[in-house]
Amino acid sequence: MTKNEKRLATILARLPLAREQLLVAMEQFGSDFDLDAFVTAAEHDDPVERNKVAVIEREIDLLTNLLEELAARTLDEARRLGAVERGSTHPWDRLAAEGAISASAAARLREAKDTRNDLDHFYPPANWRAVHHTTRTIIAELDDYLIRVVRWARDQGIDIAN
Repeated sequence: MTKNEKRLATILARLPLAREQLLVAMEQFGSDFDLDAFVTAAEHDDPVERNKVAVIEREIDLLTNLLEELAARTLDEARRLGAVERGSTHPWDRLAAEGAISASAAARLREAKDTRNDLDHFYPPANWRAVHHTTRTIIAELDDYLIRVVRWARDQGIDIAN
């Protein structure tokens, strides 16, 4: 097993835990992840309320990073195996070009990453509505993304656990 394959196994083991943590955090805002309750908590004077939002921000950050690294490591391993050529595009765009994920999924994930980056660099939160939207996007994309990337990786001959 290569270094990339070991890291891929670690990522795939960590993703369900982060997903579960995010889903539990989202439940703090009602079964439908109420936007108004989320924004109210984000702007609340009480740190306990703001912490509910902080957990979501943290898990979105983690999930976005893991999904991006999964793409990059998978492509690195596919290149090592000679299954794909080196490219200079973003890993999600490259996976879309290879047919592993859809171009629209790649675009939605890039948008989610941009929002995460805005939060990381303290740009005026794209606004809390954007964070809420990003959270919904990540949850909506996650399962299909994992299935498709793992299937594609296996088709390329990568020893990937699931």
